[in-house]
Amino acid sequence: MAVMNIDDLKKDMVLSDDVTDITGRLLLQKGQKLRPKHVNIMKKWGVSEVNVVDDANDERRSNSHKNQKETEQIEQEIMPIFKYVDLDHPAIKELFRLSVQFRKEQDVPEEKPKSLPAESIDTYEVHPTEDVREKISQKELKLPEIPDIVFELNDILSDPLSTADNLAQVVAKSPSLAAVLLKIVNSSFYGFSSKIDTITRAVTIIGTREISSLALVICTITVFKNIPREILSMRSFLKHGFACGLLSRMLAANRNIQQTEQLFVAGLLHDIGRVIIYKYFPEQAKALLTRCMIAEKVLHQEEPNFLGCNHSDISRYVLQEWKFPPVLEDNIFHHHNPMAANEPVQATIVHLADIIVNGLGIGSSGEKLVPPLDTEAWELLGLPPSSFEVVIKQANHQLTALDLFLQE
Repeated sequence: MAVMNIDDLKKDMVLSDDVTDITGRLLLQKGQKLRPKHVNIMKKWGVSEVNVVDDANDERRSNSHKNQKETEQIEQEIMPIFKYVDLDHPAIKELFRLSVQFRKEQDVPEEKPKSLPAESIDTYEVHPTEDVREKISQKELKLPEIPDIVFELNDILSDPLSTADNLAQVVAKSPSLAAVLLKIVNSSFYGFSSKIDTITRAVTIIGTREISSLALVICTITVFKNIPREILSMRSFLKHGFACGLLSRMLAANRNIQQTEQLFVAGLLHDIGRVIIYKYFPEQAKALLTRCMIAEKVLHQEEPNFLGCNHSDISRYVLQEWKFPPVLEDNIFHHHNPMAANEPVQATIVHLADIIVNGLGIGSSGEKLVPPLDTEAWELLGLPPSSFEVVIKQANHQLTALDLFLQE
């Protein structure tokens, strides 16, 4: 409803109240659509202003009500995944708000893995099993090897004198990586009017650190293909890892930490041990995931019951076998207990990135809940919760490149 002066009335406006003269005599009824003759009647009887329907305001109220209902619905839907965190903690409170906002803004629903077999729900019980880490270390299974191109790329990136052409020569050794880069750089994401057809130009446009990131993603797919789809969506796993890597890099930059690329790799590979479990121990994995789904348990806390260890133990062993730097291995191993790390601030960044990405629901490594926040580590990190919104938006924008690749 809006109060309008007689001189401001326009044709087809609708009265929201009855119009009477000074004696109370009814002139026009509520709901009347105004015509010029009606305005003349009101002027004749000394009516100076009337109440009319404010369509714009009503629409705003309607949209506001609809928006509020949508917000409340999403809040109810995601509340269970925040079961093991303190929603009154400033960092978690802000993450919850952003998680609701993030889901409201998504046009395409996140891909969800297929459900685990229904018969497994009643048949799998908690039972200690042999230590799968021990089986791996005793060489009972052969671990995949990381392609040499990853190490070559890292050597070039660590050389301050290297050029885009040096990097392009290494990229050209991998047809799959070269094809992906050309596809991405020629996409609408970059918007070039003419086709980019050289690797060197693609490297220059995309950026050296993004090239290294994509190479690691491609290698992860190559190394861990054929994961049973009912256990894990590899696409979902990659999105989770890539988002953690991007957030780790950006949180590190916000904290003025120099090793942003090292923390990107830590975020990207923080759950690599889980893929080993899913690939080589599918029955234990099904039991573990089913148990966590039914009992609403945090995945990494339940792992010892089914595996004799947790995925971080396996990640550490794999990274040692691949000869990754000890500091990288340490940050990954301690991403659920960062205060025990040699460099707790760096480990906390990966810890926080994992919590944020789980809260937002970007991909999944199998975890359905938001893991508990180490509050001591959070205090040590010294980042304001207000920094979350910017880094989330930046990371989500960069995830576009991965989406282009995963469409292959």
